Amino acid sequence: MAVILPSKLTGLFAVKTSTATAFISVSSEGKLEVVDKIMHPTFISNALSISEDQQAFALVWHGDNDIHLNVKQVHDWNSDLLKERIKLDQQRGLVHKVFINNYVRTDKSHGFRALIVMEDHSLLLLQQGKVVWSREDGLASIIGVATSELPVEKEGVSVAKVELNLFEWLKGHMLKVKGSLMLASAEDVAAIQGMRLKSSEKSKMIRDHNGFRKLLIVLTKSGKLFALHTGDGQIVWSLLLNSLRQTEACENPTGINVFQWQVPHHHAMDENPSVLVVGRCGTGTDALGIFSYIDTYTGKELKSFGLDHSVAQVIPLPLTDSTEQLLHLLIDANGQAHLYPRAPEAVSIFQRELSNIYWYSVEADKGLIKGHGLKSNCAGEVADNYCFGTREVWSIVFPSESEKIISTVTRKSNEVVHTQAKVIADQDVMYKYISKNLLFVATVSPKASGDIGSATPGESQLVVYVIDTVTGRILHRMTHHGSQGPVHAVFSENWIVYHYFNLRAHRYEMTVIEIYDQSRADNKDVLKLVLGKHNLSSPVSSYSRPEVTTKSQSYYFTHSIKAIAVTSTAKGITSRHLLIGTIGDQVLAMDKRFFDPRRSVNPTQSEKEEGILPLTDSLPIIPQSYVTHSLKVEGLRGIVTVPAKLESNTLVFTYGVDLFFTRLAPSRTYDSLTEDFSYALLLITIVALVVAIFVTWVLSEKKDLSDKWR
Repeated sequence: MAVILPSKLTGLFAVKTSTATAFISVSSEGKLEVVDKIMHPTFISNALSISEDQQAFALVWHGDNDIHLNVKQVHDWNSDLLKERIKLDQQRGLVHKVFINNYVRTDKSHGFRALIVMEDHSLLLLQQGKVVWSREDGLASIIGVATSELPVEKEGVSVAKVELNLFEWLKGHMLKVKGSLMLASAEDVAAIQGMRLKSSEKSKMIRDHNGFRKLLIVLTKSGKLFALHTGDGQIVWSLLLNSLRQTEACENPTGINVFQWQVPHHHAMDENPSVLVVGRCGTGTDALGIFSYIDTYTGKELKSFGLDHSVAQVIPLPLTDSTEQLLHLLIDANGQAHLYPRAPEAVSIFQRELSNIYWYSVEADKGLIKGHGLKSNCAGEVADNYCFGTREVWSIVFPSESEKIISTVTRKSNEVVHTQAKVIADQDVMYKYISKNLLFVATVSPKASGDIGSATPGESQLVVYVIDTVTGRILHRMTHHGSQGPVHAVFSENWIVYHYFNLRAHRYEMTVIEIYDQSRADNKDVLKLVLGKHNLSSPVSSYSRPEVTTKSQSYYFTHSIKAIAVTSTAKGITSRHLLIGTIGDQVLAMDKRFFDPRRSVNPTQSEKEEGILPLTDSLPIIPQSYVTHSLKVEGLRGIVTVPAKLESNTLVFTYGVDLFFTRLAPSRTYDSLTEDFSYALLLITIVALVVAIFVTWVLSEKKDLSDKWR
């Protein structure tokens, strides 16, 4: 097929085929003439006026692993104004666009700069045969984020290395002591600052004790994978995935997401972790799938292959094999389930949990939510032990004339809950209804499904549901009359917070729902607890009818939001904060206590001791609570939280056109010392106290002896 390349050249156009690019001139009589033919994929820029009667344009093509840049005159094809050859990193792919700009040299001749857009969406400025600067603008289109631990520090230190740095080590500690005692001169202060920058712990390529240093593995829309160091944001490695590049067999590859594949714990010293990148050859869910396994330490593609089935849904399972590979279940467009990795051990592990695996699917355009279970192997001509048939367990149909699904949210599968019990003001105990099978669904009336103001308050209605995805039982339903979306929600532990617009009040609102288990409300007998006769440790089944109670409260909120997330910690002990991405492209951290449904206008003394805040109609926005401070994350699209090993801290990664990373301590650093804590001064104080104790003891003994001689 022949395609006319988009360009603006006077009297000239380019035609691209699968084998070559032909340049054809058009005369004033309308005659066509082939000016040149290049046997490479070629890209051309628009015409640029360099004088009153001269126009220039650029040609760029690949050859011998280099990029060739030619600048020609539009009406004089045989003369080259510029001819350069530039070596480029092969991980950038092919050239997609080129733009040129000219400047006048000291000898009055014309020079040219070329700005090219690569296949990985990076920008390069070329001048005088070199890359002047480059920008990884592919990071502005992140579609998936995963995390990876850094390598473990190997035991054993070189003696030569210690001897080489021993003097500097002693000198550094002496300078720190002088700085702590306020005895350092200006030169000493500068030296201390230089040493701190040189020996910064943030950018080391080994994992730290507190778990602050990690790798963020991000997948971009262009099909390129990046590993970002959380310490200073440096790109550790990048890889343009060949499996997500356009080929004849896969004309429109698209990435779906990146998942954890292998996370070695027992063999962390010998094996590297890896991630799984899932894509498909097309934009529809019926397109064939693509798999790639990537080593997170080296950035090498371990294996990639095309699947013989489509990928409609990817379900990471909480199961691992002996090599610590995580099991994944892929649901195709026909409703069949495929198990990966394809190994006999994985099948045997999966078969043991077959009856306990359920999932759900949402068809928002049809107003349909279905629950699914597994049955025996797929029925086909060729036996496939890794393919399983599915069965529909339940379905909920929302009438199209009254409700339209606009948002669904569920809990994180790896979320840690510290305790099920919540002690309230009167020393009573409430038990959280904690289930990973709960789904939050928000629907609006069809007339209110458009932008805010497209429907009157009488025509608008927002209905929210909490559904058990194993049985399809609706545990809670609430209606907000005169309200509409968009709805942004977050689900954590036993509570849900969601944001919407109230048309009657002309303000945004946020509502919290907390779910508690009433079936365990009588388990408060200490004697039964001691004797082990309570049923707190008894297994909970979704098929047993739950006795739940809900508490809810609504508050006005002054901002429209783009995203919402919640902090996560290693053990779930630290209090949680909501991270709200505002319309101003900033991130606001709000304590969960502001969203307590038990808030009242006049809390009792015991409720105040519990930490319940007095009730207000709107949520306060404290300027100091902005995580991003005065910065903006342009085009904010998502917020990802990652727990650190230190319980008091959580890592926050926000992405959009900009990237922002920070570390938060929602309950302050109650389990660690601050980074600027002076260990040298502490050591000096301890030594001084020990010396003082010894001296006073000797003096006391002498005084007692002299008193006895009297």
